[in-house]
Amino acid sequence: MATPYPEPRLSWSLASERPGILQHAYEIQVSTDRSFSDAVSSGEVESDVVTDHPWSAAPLRSRQVRHWRVRVRTDLGWTDWSGPARVEAALLDAPDWTARPVHVPSDRGRTTPGPVPLLRREFDLPAEPVSARLYVTSLGVHRTTLNGRPVSDELLEPGWTSYPNRLLYATYDVTDLLLPGRNALSAAVGDGWYRGHLTWHKNRDVYGDTTALLAQLEVTLADGATVTVATDEHWRGGYGDLLTADLYDGCERDLCQEPHGWQQPGFDDGGWEQAATLALPTGLTQRAYPPVRVLRVVRPQQRTLPGGTIAIDAGENITGWLRLRATGPRGSTVTVRHAEILDGDGRLLTSILRGARATDRYTLAGETVELEPEFTFHGFRYAEIDASPGVTIDAVEVAVVASDLRRTGEFTCSDERVNTLFDNVVRSQQSNFLAVPTDCPQRDERLGWTGDIMAFAATACANFDSRAFLDNWLTDLAVEQRPDGAVPLVIPDVPLGELPPSELPFAGSGAGWGDAATVVPVALFHAYGHHSLLARHYPAMRAWVEFTSGLLDEDGTWSGNAQLGDWLDPAAPADDPSRATTDSAYVATVFVAHSARLLADAARELDREDDVDRYAALHRRTAEAAWRKWGDHARTTQTGCALALEFGIAPAAERATVGEALAALVRANEGRIGTGFLGTPFVLPALTHTGHMAEAYRLLLNTDCPGWLYQVAHGATTMWERWDAIRPDGTVNLDQAMMLSFNHYAYGAVAAWLYEAVAGLRATAPGHRTIEIAPRPGGELTSGAASISTPYGTASVAWSIHGTALTVDAALPPGTTGRFLPPEGWHSTTPIGLLGSGHHRMVLNPVSPGDVAADEEPWASAP
Repeated sequence: MATPYPEPRLSWSLASERPGILQHAYEIQVSTDRSFSDAVSSGEVESDVVTDHPWSAAPLRSRQVRHWRVRVRTDLGWTDWSGPARVEAALLDAPDWTARPVHVPSDRGRTTPGPVPLLRREFDLPAEPVSARLYVTSLGVHRTTLNGRPVSDELLEPGWTSYPNRLLYATYDVTDLLLPGRNALSAAVGDGWYRGHLTWHKNRDVYGDTTALLAQLEVTLADGATVTVATDEHWRGGYGDLLTADLYDGCERDLCQEPHGWQQPGFDDGGWEQAATLALPTGLTQRAYPPVRVLRVVRPQQRTLPGGTIAIDAGENITGWLRLRATGPRGSTVTVRHAEILDGDGRLLTSILRGARATDRYTLAGETVELEPEFTFHGFRYAEIDASPGVTIDAVEVAVVASDLRRTGEFTCSDERVNTLFDNVVRSQQSNFLAVPTDCPQRDERLGWTGDIMAFAATACANFDSRAFLDNWLTDLAVEQRPDGAVPLVIPDVPLGELPPSELPFAGSGAGWGDAATVVPVALFHAYGHHSLLARHYPAMRAWVEFTSGLLDEDGTWSGNAQLGDWLDPAAPADDPSRATTDSAYVATVFVAHSARLLADAARELDREDDVDRYAALHRRTAEAAWRKWGDHARTTQTGCALALEFGIAPAAERATVGEALAALVRANEGRIGTGFLGTPFVLPALTHTGHMAEAYRLLLNTDCPGWLYQVAHGATTMWERWDAIRPDGTVNLDQAMMLSFNHYAYGAVAAWLYEAVAGLRATAPGHRTIEIAPRPGGELTSGAASISTPYGTASVAWSIHGTALTVDAALPPGTTGRFLPPEGWHSTTPIGLLGSGHHRMVLNPVSPGDVAADEEPWASAP
């Protein structure tokens, strides 16, 4: 992937079997060639971190290629040089683009779904191509080919961004797709997010009334000559077999209308239209996060229903589509419908999809053919295939589609129900990390809700390498942020219409939702240690805190605006999920304090000392005001207690009593959870940090509604939007049908606690430079294990109880250090000090009366 940065930041990791490895310094060299004959050196730089180091050479210019390598100094001296890494700059400036977006004139101005435009251009190469780069994007989503071969396996490019401000493009090495002589560059451009339906209002043309292709092919020939093929008025446009393609509604294809050979040189496009050009979009930027791909293929179960309908069960809730192989006469049809769940008769329950048709339809051309949709995706576990008489469905596969993020985290324990819960969290994240972090992948929504990712960011960074993906999303958050600092509820921002009714005015943003501006950058910094990322998003963090602090009343609380509050608190009325048991004004006020503290911490990391003092003081004042007004109320709800403890709202002298109040609420509710989107991420950590592990495990392992394992007991394969989506009798809760997703990751925030408390693997310095090994057995679990691929390498912990011994095995990657905190009730007979990199085994025994172990620290710690 080409870099969009003139001065890319550099990171590496160390490899060594020797324990106790630490980096003390590094040297970077940058060169124009792999031999480093003209290397520019950083010189020796004192540093013990391996991430986010500055470029040591002149800034890159467009298309430039450089090679870099690094060596580090440890206690044994300098290592050898690493192998060289190649960096290629993308098109960094607007004048680099000679291409202009092109579209089919007859397609412009459509207000309803219609045929997908096709665009093509033939060109000649007078000599053998030795190097070729294609820079390509679209207004809409494109599939581009050279001589009939796809330029990549990437889907739904260029994804969804704040199109008026940022349009991403991709760079492909297409040398092997070109030939001397005649060639053809072609593309289909679907509506996608740009022109297709968005939100439950099914608005169209949100960003524009035409799709368009922007492509620039730059070829170097064997004789040194160069050829550039760019989208311009010489392109031709027409239509083909794609009659409609919509993200919500699905795809309709008529293979009888396929213009055979249109992607190949020699096709007669004389009957097609001359393409028209548009102005070059603003904010053209090389995509710097992983693309959408087919990640895996599932073989589903299938059965035939009365009437011949083929019923499909993928075995799990996924995002993607069906691939079929079908044979049938010309003009016959195959229709595929999708749903997450079945109704009482065993048929697809589609009412909860609201306005999304989620249907793919194919008209066959009379031969055996492979069928799959384009420019759409579906959230589903179940599907039904209906075919015309004479059609046979020879094969069915499920293509699982999402942004191709690298898996980094694993967790397992002795309770298979908890393992299933963890797997469900991972599936929900993968299903909803598709170009943007969405709330759900199935109904007429699929939006980048800020509150959902605020709740889930820490878990997201443990499960997958989410740095570049969420960094990109945060860039759009900053772009979409209002001049006064308000953050829209969804990013990218699209019109949502009316919010839940309230007697109070809406401030243009919501507490807990807009706090994604502070929480997500801090989660990324904590996981990956990139100061440059924190600095890049610091202005948006600061603007949000200034906005919310400006809304505080004279008493220092935020009470004058409508809020979404602790959304979907299980006790909230079915018709108003914002009416939670915890006062929304209290929740809003403590989030102001929380973000102020996060901002102060970020300022400290970035050496902005004036801001450290300013925002630390804002945290203290706001926390005190919240506690004066709502201290008694906070003790009456799980969310109230959890936020008071985790956000530093409860005074230090009262933390113990608030922790006991929370534990008592859990016991009184017989282990059932009582939190919504904003309280759920913090309730188990709050119990843990105040020493109430028994109640924490009781919440985790509760199988009654509402509870995490209630979902598991009722067959969930992904996380639900509502705790009570399925009733105890197994029927679907259709009283909630207008907002009933079975693939919503917010409540999956629990997985962060599984890593940190159950397994006991927690970063205590940015990027996992230092790591705490602190397992907390409980709930009759006899083992637990987790691993995270950190910027330094893989860190892991595994513990098991056999007889009277607790054995803990830990591994820390080179360049890190750690410490071990034994759980309450266990102690080691030998001192355990700081842990260096490498493998460690600790064997502990139950504490007997009178046992004292000087090396052991209290097992409960403040957040």
